[in-house]
Amino acid sequence: MRKSLVVLIMILEPLCYGANTYDWFPTFHLAPPKGWMSDPNGLQYFNGYYHFYFQHNPNSPVWGSMHWGHSKSTNMLKWEHLPFALEPSLPEDIDGIFSGSAVINDGNLTVMYTGASGNLTHQTQCLARSSDGLIFEKLGVVLKQDGNDSNFRDPRVWRQGNSWFVVIGSITENNRGEVLLYQSDDLISWEYHGVLADANETLGYMWECPDFFALGDKQILLINPQGMEQNGYDFQNLHQTGYFVGTWQPREEYIIEKGFREIDHGHDFYASQTFLAPDGRRILVSWMGMWESPFPEQGDGWAGMLTLPRELTLSEDGTIKIKPIKEVKDYRTEDVSYENSVNLNDNSIYVLKEQVSSNEIIIELDPVKSNASTYGVRLGDEGQGVSVYVDATKERLFLERSYPQFNISRSDRSVAVDLSIPIYLDIFIDNSSIEVFVNDGQSVLTSRIYPTELQRTLVVFHSEGCVTLNKYSIWNI
Repeated sequence: MRKSLVVLIMILEPLCYGANTYDWFPTFHLAPPKGWMSDPNGLQYFNGYYHFYFQHNPNSPVWGSMHWGHSKSTNMLKWEHLPFALEPSLPEDIDGIFSGSAVINDGNLTVMYTGASGNLTHQTQCLARSSDGLIFEKLGVVLKQDGNDSNFRDPRVWRQGNSWFVVIGSITENNRGEVLLYQSDDLISWEYHGVLADANETLGYMWECPDFFALGDKQILLINPQGMEQNGYDFQNLHQTGYFVGTWQPREEYIIEKGFREIDHGHDFYASQTFLAPDGRRILVSWMGMWESPFPEQGDGWAGMLTLPRELTLSEDGTIKIKPIKEVKDYRTEDVSYENSVNLNDNSIYVLKEQVSSNEIIIELDPVKSNASTYGVRLGDEGQGVSVYVDATKERLFLERSYPQFNISRSDRSVAVDLSIPIYLDIFIDNSSIEVFVNDGQSVLTSRIYPTELQRTLVVFHSEGCVTLNKYSIWNI
C-alpha cells in the first residue's frame, strides 16, 4: 500500500470516460462491484471457504479511505461479495486500514494490518480477530517502530514451531528498502529480530508487501520494491514484484542464494501475497494493476481486480514455476479443439475465435517450422488491441498493448524463449485482462486490456514467411 495520499488522489482521479457500453467486468476474477480495489490482504482458507480480503475504497473507484473489502469462495473462481470487514475507527487507523495478513489461532481468524494515522505519517501494526471471518473485533496496536514510522507497513504473519513470526516492509536511514523480522509467542508481544534483508543501490527505496515462505527446502522472500531502475527488458513497470531464493531458520540469518528476479513480466502486477491451500499448495495472488496508470473502468464506478490465483513450485534450477490453479479445469466448457497443425503463409491471418470475453486459449507455436520474423496471436487490430507474439530475431515473446482511446499508449513487456522447441502458451482472457502462462509455468505476463465490442476477434498473425501452429484449444470459462 503506497503512503502518499495526495499524490495518489491526483493521479487516480477518474478520467472523463463516462459510463461505457463495453463489458469489462470480469467473470472469473475477483473485482469489486463498485469502488476501488488494490492489494490482496488476509488470504486464508477458513471454515470451508477461501476468504480474500483486499484494499478497498467502497465509496469511490479511486484510492482513498482504505477499508478491507471481503469476498469468499469455495474454488477461488466464483465469488460471493460480502460487506467490508474492516474500516477506519481507531486513533491509530483513522486514516486507513492498510495491507496485512491473516492466520488461524485458537479457532479464530486473526489478522494483523497496518493502521495509518497522522495524515499517513504514522504507521503501526494492529490486530483484529473474528470467529466467522465476517465480523472482526479490533484488539488495537501490537507493534510500533521507534522513531520515524512513516514507512513501516504490510505485516505478513506465519507460525513456525511454537512461535509466531512477522515480516514488515520498511525503509533504511539512507532510503533503501528493507524487511524487518519479529517473533512472538502470543501475537501480542513482539521481539525484534533485526533486518531480514535490505536493498543495495539498485533494489529500490522501499520494499512493500513482503512475504516469506518455504518452497521445498528453500526459503522465498517475495517483495515489491519501489524505485528500481529499468534494466534492459527487466523492471519496466513503475514498481516491481519479485523474489529472492535462500535458506533460513529461526534466529539465524537469511542466506540469499539467488538474487532478485521478477515473478511476473506483464504491465499490471503488484502487491502479491501467498497462502497455503488446504491440500498444501502454495497459492499466489496479486493486484492486477499498477500505480499511476489509467483505469478506464472507473467510468463504470469500479476499478481494479485480483489476478487468477496461481500455484507456485520451485524448479531444480532455483526459479519459481507459476501455473494457474487446477480449479480452472472444473469450469472449462470446450469451444474449439484442433489437434492438427495449421500452416500460414503470405501474411495471412487465421481466426481462432470471433468473440473472446471469458476464455482460456491453449496454443502451441512451432519456431522450428516457422521462418516469419514475428508471429503470434492478436485481439483487436494493430491500432488498438493486444498482441502476444514471438520476435525470432530477439528470441523473445512479447505482450504488446495499445488503447489510445483510453489513454493507454503502445508499450510491451517480454520474456526470453527458446526457439529450438515448441512454445506452449496458456492464455486467460477475462473481459479486461490477459494472463499469459509460458511453457508450463516457466514465466507469466499479466496485463489489463480494454477491447470494445468490435475488438474481440482473436486471430493468428505473422510477418512475411510462414508460421506453424502445432495445435490449439479454446475453452469458455
